[in-house]
Amino acid sequence: MTRDEPDDATGNESWSLLVVWVGFQLFVMSVLVIVGVSILVLTMTGHAGPPLWFLAIWFVVLGWNVYWWLFRVEYRVELVGETLHWKAPFASGALSVGAITSAGRLFGTFFCVLRAPGHQSLIVFTQSWSFEPMLAALNRLNPAVPPHEPSR
Repeated sequence: MTRDEPDDATGNESWSLLVVWVGFQLFVMSVLVIVGVSILVLTMTGHAGPPLWFLAIWFVVLGWNVYWWLFRVEYRVELVGETLHWKAPFASGALSVGAITSAGRLFGTFFCVLRAPGHQSLIVFTQSWSFEPMLAALNRLNPAVPPHEPSR
């Protein structure tokens, strides 16, 4: 984890997962795509393989995981002034801290969600690294954000 010390005057703070985590995500998704395509090609060419309904479920579940883990779950969040900058493996953006209306857990899991009407919710995987320093910095700028991680 890399984290800068908070700066109360400017509201600067950063949080991130290890870079190895991003590489691991890309590796796992790549392996699942290669396995799925290989099984599909073998099945379509007449070799013994799973039924097509299994492959359909495989690719639906794979698509769901690719979308969430590579486009929606942030691995880096930086607070610069009153703007929250976020990065997912294949997406990034910025959000005004004043637009955040709440923070909570995603179905009671290890994901912290920052909600802002009219914006995509920010989803952060917090199982390994505490997100509380970031929440405390956000709370100093916007009291709608709780200073502590919501309980699981």
